[in-house]
This record gives sequence, C-alpha cells and structure tokens, in this order.
Amino acid sequence: MRWRNWRDGFFGPITDLLVRYGFSATHLSVAGLCMVLPFLFFFTFNPWLSFIFLLLNVFFDSLDGPLARKKGLPESNGSVIDFACDHIGFFAIFMTFFYYQLLSPFWGALYLVNYSILLSMVIFCRILKIKFFPVVRSKYYIFMIFFIWLVSGCNFFDAVLVFFTVYMVVTNFFLFDRIRCSIR
Repeated sequence: MRWRNWRDGFFGPITDLLVRYGFSATHLSVAGLCMVLPFLFFFTFNPWLSFIFLLLNVFFDSLDGPLARKKGLPESNGSVIDFACDHIGFFAIFMTFFYYQLLSPFWGALYLVNYSILLSMVIFCRILKIKFFPVVRSKYYIFMIFFIWLVSGCNFFDAVLVFFTVYMVVTNFFLFDRIRCSIR
C-alpha cells in the first residue's frame, strides 16, 4: 500500500494531464502492449533501441493503476485488461529472450510454468478475497538482467531464473496451502 501511495503521488502531475485529455487506464494498458511490437522488431539488429521500447512498456504499465485510481474507478473495471496486457507483453518479451538463446530452455520453461501457476493462484486468491502475503514481481528483475546484458555483455539470466524459480515454487506451495485452508 505504501508503494502504491508513493507511485500515485509521483505520477500525480502526469495522471492529471492524462485525465484532462480524456485518456483511460485501458488506453495506457494497450499502449504498453503496443510497445512490445517495436521491442520485438528492433531486438534483432538494435537491442538498445529495443530496450527503449521495453522502458516505455514499463512506463505505461506503471501509469495505468494511478490513472484508474485518479479517475476513481474500481479496481475490477480495467484490471482484467491491464493484467492481460501486462502479462501478454511480458511473455512476448520473455519468449524473445528464449528465441535469441539468452537463457537456458530448461530454466526458462521451468520459470514460465511456475510464473503461470503463481499468476493463476494470485487471481484465484483475489477472486475468493483470500488475503495473502506480498508477492515479488520478478518480471522487473528479468528486465534489469536484460539491461545488465546490454551494458556489460554478461549474461545472468540463468542465475536469476534459478533463483526466481525456487522462490516461486516455495511461494506457490504457500499460496496453494492458503487457498486450500480457505475453501475448506
């Protein structure tokens, strides 16, 4: 909640401007997803330019929630579209790293399976209004590893994927237990 309040305050001037010009959180979610297309296009011959579109994707992803709250919309209104756009974009970016062999197919696949399970359980908890502990959004760390690779040429993707796969296996176990205990 503290992070959300800080982000709302930080982006306040931008969200005021967006409200004045009639933009919605859905517009920003779709714009973020649209930034994935140039990311994919430029990755082959200019990863730095590709990274700029990745940053734009993250920027739009960061703005849609504060804009929705500024407009006083309930969380459920655009959250499905936001969720879909965010994760379709992330999967497309992740599959690009897969395609260009920046990460191990084994750890990449294991990470994606656990990431998908984690997302499913978080959705399930929210639908059933089950309180759960904060979950680390690992996609931003994957993006940071991409930046480190761009700057230094050092590839830490597999080490980070191993770490987050183990984290998500443990988190998934506890989320499953929380759900199991709540529906008894």
